[in-house]
Amino acid sequence: MCAFYLGDIMNKFMEIAFKEAKKSTKHGDVPVGAVIVENEKIIAKAHNTKEKTKLVTRHAEINAVEKACKKKQSWYLNECIMYVTLEPCKMCIGAIEHARIKKIIYAAPRKKKESLKTPIMIQGEGIENSGKLLKSFFKKRRK
Repeated sequence: MCAFYLGDIMNKFMEIAFKEAKKSTKHGDVPVGAVIVENEKIIAKAHNTKEKTKLVTRHAEINAVEKACKKKQSWYLNECIMYVTLEPCKMCIGAIEHARIKKIIYAAPRKKKESLKTPIMIQGEGIENSGKLLKSFFKKRRK
């Protein structure tokens, strides 16, 4: 597995996504956080709320896309980049593609074979933090 240096600005956005991911655990949700950036400014950030809301679609990426669309008053997010702590699932990829987000930068890859590799995905730094947080969450959950 190969990660690459994203630069200080991009690492800042991934760190914010990681902070969002930590919020998910307060309600028993899988710790995933997402940040959407346009012109190097955050327009939306979110975390998983599936367990909290009891809604299957409340993934961090979907929550962030919805917030960004409301802020921009448009569903076109074609000038945006998404930073997410875990490689998006098929459902989230669909929403991201429909919103026309131009690039996804994720920290940890999905372990399940449901993962989709598309040309717009780039695995960045933060895999250690995201991986540790996810492992810790599932270890506690399985007790």
